[in-house]
Amino acid sequence: MPTESSICARLFGVNPRILLLFLFISMRACVWSQAIYSRSATPIGARGTIPAPDGKKSIVVKAFEGLPAILIRAGSHVYSPGIPPLINAEAAWAPDSKALFVTYSDAGNIGRYHVLVVYVTDVGIHVIEPVPDGSSLFEPTCFDPELPNVGAIGWIGNGSDRLAIAVEVPPHSSCASMGTFKAYVIQLPSGRVVSKYGQIEAKRTFSKLIGNELRGAENECIEKPQSCIPCGMKGGYCGP
Repeated sequence: MPTESSICARLFGVNPRILLLFLFISMRACVWSQAIYSRSATPIGARGTIPAPDGKKSIVVKAFEGLPAILIRAGSHVYSPGIPPLINAEAAWAPDSKALFVTYSDAGNIGRYHVLVVYVTDVGIHVIEPVPDGSSLFEPTCFDPELPNVGAIGWIGNGSDRLAIAVEVPPHSSCASMGTFKAYVIQLPSGRVVSKYGQIEAKRTFSKLIGNELRGAENECIEKPQSCIPCGMKGGYCGP
């Protein structure tokens, strides 16, 4: 069976009919083989394990109805966090192995991204969504109301009580400055904002953590926001 990396490599220089036949599978594999929001996270593929730093716990990935789903192994116990099958997902354990984050999309590449935090103890697990509505921190400007994406950038410090997240304008042409973001360090489990960063400052501050989705965000849209307003929206340029 070809690996995800070999599928990605075959996207170029192949028979067009073969390319069309496997385009969806190949593109999904390419996305999953790269960090989306966090370089510290591991993309969740169809199966495998992601061990915790303490060596006593792990994320176990199983296929469910063609999509990956996760279980949490802690010692001799295996727990189901009740998270639905995951799309475009990635996860990372906290340095103290007491929690992990999962960033995932609720509907593929065009869906909305969420961050869940799973706390793991010897007697069970507890799942929270610390920022269920990213617009409470940063509201995008779009033709129709749209909620922003929320993605985990990485754990801050040596524990599991602070997490850096990105709140991203949906990368849709119907939104001004599409794909740009702001970053926040939040206190867990409350979700209280400890500090916030504009996009350019966030890229510098979290340069070792941010994934490809955030690295590719256009700085010009921050420096010259009028250049990223779509035609038909107030202030937008429709060309000659």
